Amino acid sequence: MGFALGSASVVQVIKLMEPIETLFLTALANITILKVSHGLTLTKALSVIIIVAGTTTMLLVQKSDSGLGHQVNFWSVFFALCSGFAMASRNVVMKVLLPTVTPPHKGRHEKHMSHGWKQTAVDGLFNYISITSAAAVPATAFLIFAEIQGSSQIKDSIISTWIIKSQVGTEAIVFHGLYNIASISVLCLISAQSHSILNVGKRIVNILYVSIAFSEPIGFSGIIGLYTAAMGSILYSFGVGGVTVFRGYFYVMVIGMMISIPFLTNFEGYGFGEGEKAAWRWSPTMDDVSTGYAVWMFPFPPQAKNMKSPLSHDETLICAYSHACEAFEDHTKINLRDLTDGTYFHNYVRDHAYHKVRHMNDFPYHIQAITLVALLKSNHGNDNVCVRTLGGTKKFCNNTQFESYDPYESDELSSTNYPYTLLSDSRSEDGDHFALAPRELMGAEKFAMWGVGDIEKRFCGYFNSGEDVQSYAGAAWLPFISEIRDKLQAVRNYDGYYIGNALMEASLNTTEKDYENAHKISLVSIYSTEPGIKGMESYIKNYTESVHPFGCRSLLTEKLLKQRRIKSYFSACLTLTTNMQGAILEDQHTNPRYVANEILKPNTRRLPTPEQKTKMVFVDVTDPKVVPESAWKSENAIHLNANVQDWYPNCSKKMGRYSYSYKLLSTYANQAKVVVTSRIHVGLPAAALGIPVIFVEGGPERSNWLPGGAQRVGRVDGLLDVFHRVQRGVYGKNWTFGDLTGEVPHSDGVHLADRYRASFWNRLKKTHFYRDTSALFGMTPFQRLGQKKIETGFQEDFHFLFESRSDLGWRTNRAIEHVFYFHPNCKVVVHSNQITLTDLEIFVETGYNLVVQPYNPDSLLKEEDFPFYKLRKDKPLQGSLPLLLLRKHGGIYLSKDTLLLQKIPADLEEGLVLQENGNPSLAKFDRESKGFLSSLTSMRSKKRFETSDGLSWRVQVLSDVDTVKCMEDIKWSLPDGLKEMIAVSLHPSSYASTETIKIDTKCYQFVEKLCIFCDEIHWDFN
Repeated sequence: MGFALGSASVVQVIKLMEPIETLFLTALANITILKVSHGLTLTKALSVIIIVAGTTTMLLVQKSDSGLGHQVNFWSVFFALCSGFAMASRNVVMKVLLPTVTPPHKGRHEKHMSHGWKQTAVDGLFNYISITSAAAVPATAFLIFAEIQGSSQIKDSIISTWIIKSQVGTEAIVFHGLYNIASISVLCLISAQSHSILNVGKRIVNILYVSIAFSEPIGFSGIIGLYTAAMGSILYSFGVGGVTVFRGYFYVMVIGMMISIPFLTNFEGYGFGEGEKAAWRWSPTMDDVSTGYAVWMFPFPPQAKNMKSPLSHDETLICAYSHACEAFEDHTKINLRDLTDGTYFHNYVRDHAYHKVRHMNDFPYHIQAITLVALLKSNHGNDNVCVRTLGGTKKFCNNTQFESYDPYESDELSSTNYPYTLLSDSRSEDGDHFALAPRELMGAEKFAMWGVGDIEKRFCGYFNSGEDVQSYAGAAWLPFISEIRDKLQAVRNYDGYYIGNALMEASLNTTEKDYENAHKISLVSIYSTEPGIKGMESYIKNYTESVHPFGCRSLLTEKLLKQRRIKSYFSACLTLTTNMQGAILEDQHTNPRYVANEILKPNTRRLPTPEQKTKMVFVDVTDPKVVPESAWKSENAIHLNANVQDWYPNCSKKMGRYSYSYKLLSTYANQAKVVVTSRIHVGLPAAALGIPVIFVEGGPERSNWLPGGAQRVGRVDGLLDVFHRVQRGVYGKNWTFGDLTGEVPHSDGVHLADRYRASFWNRLKKTHFYRDTSALFGMTPFQRLGQKKIETGFQEDFHFLFESRSDLGWRTNRAIEHVFYFHPNCKVVVHSNQITLTDLEIFVETGYNLVVQPYNPDSLLKEEDFPFYKLRKDKPLQGSLPLLLLRKHGGIYLSKDTLLLQKIPADLEEGLVLQENGNPSLAKFDRESKGFLSSLTSMRSKKRFETSDGLSWRVQVLSDVDTVKCMEDIKWSLPDGLKEMIAVSLHPSSYASTETIKIDTKCYQFVEKLCIFCDEIHWDFN
């Protein structure tokens, strides 16, 4: 029990007191029972006092020095004392009160008995059986009691069965039995007092061993105490006179070597290195273990003074932010979301945006602690895995001392039982909890989100929680939040990083000096109207020319900016990237005060599966009459308000409001099978969480406006297409979902949402802080919302062939984007022997099914290809390689200059269209098709290039002249045709030589508008 509740070395230290217990019990038995002299001598008493003094020194050092990582638990000490007292009692009973049990002693020198070792072993075994039999009665009683109580750690099994079947239980029975047989056999030869002194020597060795094996350093003062106890034992051996002088000196030499060798071979580890004042504690380096992790989860490099403990050869450096670890040759990143899956900390990692708002500058400290503890948990059972904070000398090999840490407990770091020992250092001054990551380190860079602080109580009931929901969307990409700024003052006199995504009725307040920090500002999703744009036009122009095009949350904003010749694109809203697990709420309150339910700890109740989500969540529906009454009044209906209600606790305080919005998001994530709303920032995050959304639109009358205002002014223009749209009395927008008891499908708009999400990531990944934050919290690769929204009857396999790295570029990306634009769930195979998946990773990161695979031309050819078509193995017919690939795989091949214009049906007729240079522009052939080479040779022989004659579909192949006109002349248009045009192929050299496409040209319409990564602008104004 002592070992289970506390430190192994602490238990061994306490058990060093066995000699005094034995001495006391022997004297007591001699006086009170045997009525003889107590047998105490001055030498014996002095030696025992010295042993106890050494033991007490070690115990006090370990109790006072929490930095050594020991847990001096009251019950651990109690059970260790009981164990030592029981051992002493057993020995005294055997040697003093029951002398017939063991052979008589021959004089005071305790020489070996005349009988041999075999007889001694037999006597020891006999005594062991006798004692064990006597102990069976109380042991059985305790076992029965334990069986009745049960164990939280042993499920679906009784304790006794577990002990017998488990490896740990079997080892405990075998080794403890062997230990007792050996101990009792030795006791047959010597006195109880001498036996206890030998146990001291054994435990001194044990203390040294467990100190190293279990990473429990005993410190310099502990070593002094250990020496003292050893000297007391030696004094006792001389006092009893039963051990020769040689044996005594040998005893001194052996113990001295045991203590001194590790001390001398690890001199710096004791704190004496580099002239520093010694902290006088032992902290083994990572070389003492077979595997270790040095961890640094902060976004800034460690201070130089904390880099005196280099990496060992068997350590892995885990670093969340590449910029912070540039001084090291190599480091490893982790997906903390995956690492903590199934643990108490998973919700903190998954909902990191909310907890960043809670903990602000303290957030990185929590992530550091969670990572270290999670690594230890993930290596449970492997005692050779240890962790430490990069730069520290202390290592930790088990997480028992961190079990009280709870980041959910409070918004204040000091109230979470934070394990400061993870960040303290043996070389730092006492009380410096943040020695390895000082507070000033968090000021190396600023990360701000926009938001509102405390508000007046009278505004409760009017404040839209959608404001805070938008803040979460920006906060998710930041390493942490150093400050919250008003959205109109967000960039004024600010020199840090900021992600702008907001509705702005007025202008950004800026000065010319703010241009200098524009490269740290990401304006990814902004809505503003004429007055707002006019007031910040100078800043926006400078920003778009020097940093990046302006991301517009509304088509209206995009239109207004382009009228001013400001480069911009429609981005939709960043809340489409919301990815929260949400909290479990208690169920004491129902409508209309559902959000009054408290947030429960993650281990309180299991999260529901998608099948268990049965609630219909209605939030601020502007026209309830459009909803069937049976659904509106269903027992599964939850009615909520987006505005923070005036009865909500602390509604005027920042965290009061943010907890309100977090509860709304948690309700969507963990309760809703469908969300019905007229609020944009209810529908967008719900859609991002994979929940079908029915958006009830308002009418032109003021009484039917959306909750946030009139719909017709354009503030939601372009956003509603990601939802099911319902509007009473409008054709095509009827309610078609019944009473919502059945499955509600996703709208086709989920594919649109996936494209907007992809563009956000393509924009944000260019900032290394955001890219690394995404990897740390498992935000990418995206799980596409529309991956289960599959349309049948359309092509599923597309192929590209890139023969060199020169084929890479934005034009190649656009060709691939067009395929996924019309076929989001298809598979695109890029055949190349030089390009890797890393070159096109943006598609994989955003959830699209793209693979890169090498090819072997010889394996594609068949014997019958050579004589008829005059192909040679060393030089196949020009343009045949794409067709050979189609014969093997089947599907559609496109050149990098060919852009799809619509969905391609699965039963598209086989055929081939060539470019001007005679290479395939687009080809469709089934697997093992027989006609592809004949089509190629026939078209070549008749010079039937750039034509789709004879096919039921059409590809418009543009000449070099028409390609230039397509990109520069707004009056030029594609020729009319009778057949359906499925794609257009631009002239390779003309397309490659033109840097930008003029706005409003035909090429602008199908090259730049039919995009996924629309933040990449390749057009310019006329």
